[in-house]
Amino acid sequence: MELLRFTLAQIEAFACVCESGTLTKAARKLNKDRTTVSELLEYLELDLGYKLFDRATRPLTLTPQGQLLYRQARLFLHEAEAFSRVAKQIPDSIETQLTLCYDLFTPRALLLRLARQLEAQQIQLNMIACERAQAECWLDEGSADIGLFQAINRSVNDHLHWRAVSSVSLAVYAQKGYFPKQPVSLLHLASQPQLMPFHDLSPSLAGRLQIADRLINVNEIALLKGLLQQGSGWAFLPEHFAAERLNGVERVDTEMGTRGLTHPLVALWKPGMISAPVLALLLNAMEEEG
Repeated sequence: MELLRFTLAQIEAFACVCESGTLTKAARKLNKDRTTVSELLEYLELDLGYKLFDRATRPLTLTPQGQLLYRQARLFLHEAEAFSRVAKQIPDSIETQLTLCYDLFTPRALLLRLARQLEAQQIQLNMIACERAQAECWLDEGSADIGLFQAINRSVNDHLHWRAVSSVSLAVYAQKGYFPKQPVSLLHLASQPQLMPFHDLSPSLAGRLQIADRLINVNEIALLKGLLQQGSGWAFLPEHFAAERLNGVERVDTEMGTRGLTHPLVALWKPGMISAPVLALLLNAMEEEG
C-alpha cells in the first residue's frame, strides 16, 4: 500500500478555500492564520505536481484538476467526520455492565459460568428472574440487555431478535408415594393437581408443559419445592433442579418415558443495544455452557 503523502489538514484547507473563495475567509473558518492555510495549499500542490487554484482571480477559481479533486476531498472529509464521531462514542459504547433476564427453567450453573466469563472481560452481569412477557418489555425499552427463556413457538415482536442457544431436560416429580403405581399414565397425571412455576402460561407453553386439568401456579421455586414435599401436587420440572434430592420427593416414571421432555432455550435481544463483539461473546458462552 502506497504511503499517503497528504495530511487531513491539507485536504481540509483545500476544501475550505474552495467553499470560501479566499484564503482569508478560509483561515477565519478554520481558526488558523492566513499564512498557515496558504502553506498547506502550496505543499499539497507541490506533492500533487499541479495547481489547484488560479490565483490571478478574485475570488479564487479552481483549475480543471482542482474541480475534479474537490469532489473527492469532500467525500474524504465526510468519511473523516464519521470516523471522528465513532471514535468519540467508543468509550461510552463499551459495556461494563449488562442486565440479563431469565426464567425459572434456566440452569443456574449456566448463569454462574456466564457471569464468570463476563467478569474476566471486565463486564458485570446483573441477573433478574422474571417471566418472558416482562422481559420482552424491558428489552424493548432498553431496561435489560439480553434474555434467556424457554422457546414458546411464536415470533417475538419486530424489535427483538432471537437465537436458540441451549435446552433443558424435564421430568415429573412428586412426593414419595403420591403415585403408588409407576409408570404413571398421562390420564393419571391429568387427574391430579399440577404445580406450575409460571404466573401466566402462554398457549404454546401450555401445550408442552400443562398436563393436568387443575393447576396451582407458584413462580417462587422454594415455595414450589415446599408444596412438592407436602404432597400438594406434582410438578413438571427441569432435571437441573435436582428435585429428587429434596426430603420426601422422588422422580416419577411415566408412560412418556423421555420422549418430548427436552425444551429449547432461546436468547432474546434488541439490535443495537449491545455491541456486536459483546453480543457474540454472550451467545457463544450460552451455547458452550448449554
